[in-house]
Amino acid sequence: MDGRTPPQRTASVSERIAQRLKEIQKKSVEALAQATSTEDPNASPESIDEKPLPKVDKGKGKERDYGELAPIAASPPPMSPIPPPKELPASPLPTIPQPMLLAGLSLPPIAVSQLLARAAAELPLRPVRFPLIGEYHDAFTGDEFVSWLQENVQGLGGSLDRAEEAAKDLTERDGLLRRLGELGNLFEDSDDAWFQFRPKVKPFIPLLSQTFTCPFF
Repeated sequence: MDGRTPPQRTASVSERIAQRLKEIQKKSVEALAQATSTEDPNASPESIDEKPLPKVDKGKGKERDYGELAPIAASPPPMSPIPPPKELPASPLPTIPQPMLLAGLSLPPIAVSQLLARAAAELPLRPVRFPLIGEYHDAFTGDEFVSWLQENVQGLGGSLDRAEEAAKDLTERDGLLRRLGELGNLFEDSDDAWFQFRPKVKPFIPLLSQTFTCPFF
């Protein structure tokens, strides 16, 4: 032998690839073994799968669920319908009496009452008898009443015609004088036409006071 070293055989390409795959597989197994080394080596796979789940505070969870999901309770409807508010009764307005016209002269009713009260006190009232009818008290004639109005009601201006017209208004329109012994209630300026003040005139007389003065009489 010549003592020379025999030539060494180099690995082929396929052999180098296979060797590289073995190294990669070995590293993967080592990495997996290191990751599972913290677990109990004696534990079975079943026990690992049956690990207890982390505990949940059920009380807080329920409270959160109620707060998020429970609808807001509305107020219960009333058992009976609410009555409408009561309307206060309107206070009656004071009625203002309308003035009365005597021969075109406007007088308030209190002035007319005072006028008739004075006439009843100043006229010569006396009883009068009618055949087949009877006797009437506190009577006066038509001409006496017209003369009294002419003299005492300054608003008439001393006119006899206006005094007679005022007497007709009081008798025929207002019905404050009643004719005696005749049908109807026509006023007549005569000394044989007799009249009385109506009973509805008399209640006015006590109500009159000296504090009220009419400028027309």
